[in-house]
Amino acid sequence: MAGIIKSGILLPLFCFLGTVFTQSLKESISSLVLPVLQTEEVELVDVEFEGEPNGKTLRILVHKNRGVSAEDCRHIAKIIQPILSVHQLLADNWSFEVSSPGVDRPLISHDDFRRNQGQLISVQYLDQEKYRQSVGRIESITETSVLIKVEDMKSKRQKKSPKKSQTQLIEIEIADIQSAQIELVW
Repeated sequence: MAGIIKSGILLPLFCFLGTVFTQSLKESISSLVLPVLQTEEVELVDVEFEGEPNGKTLRILVHKNRGVSAEDCRHIAKIIQPILSVHQLLADNWSFEVSSPGVDRPLISHDDFRRNQGQLISVQYLDQEKYRQSVGRIESITETSVLIKVEDMKSKRQKKSPKKSQTQLIEIEIADIQSAQIELVW
């Protein structure tokens, strides 16, 4: 029986059910905290779970147009904690925190791209069954795609050429994006 558990259907089923449970818990928490966040004029970016059985953490990531301060996080946590307690969504061995997503967080959702319009990003995407990578600025966003303005930099061999770098617009379906992240300019 142990061999079946290790290599059979039970382990994948357990992992699948764990994923379903986690997604369901994320949705429950999101639906409970969203009205509170909207009242505070804060967007819910994501709900994350992290850690081992002895020290798990629920992290609620939020965004404000003018930025999220440490005081904002404390205030939001103070408001949300009683809601989570009343609904008994977390066991006693869980900790809870509110945070901003940070500048190096991957862009995942439509709202992430909308919030970062005009920003320089690095994006990996599928284009006609080939993976491509581009760096450019988010020009615009629709419900299904992102328009990126990519500047073609001259290569070392072209340095002697008087041509300036050229720009091109690339429309990428959001569903085809494998990863995207803000490019920090120092």
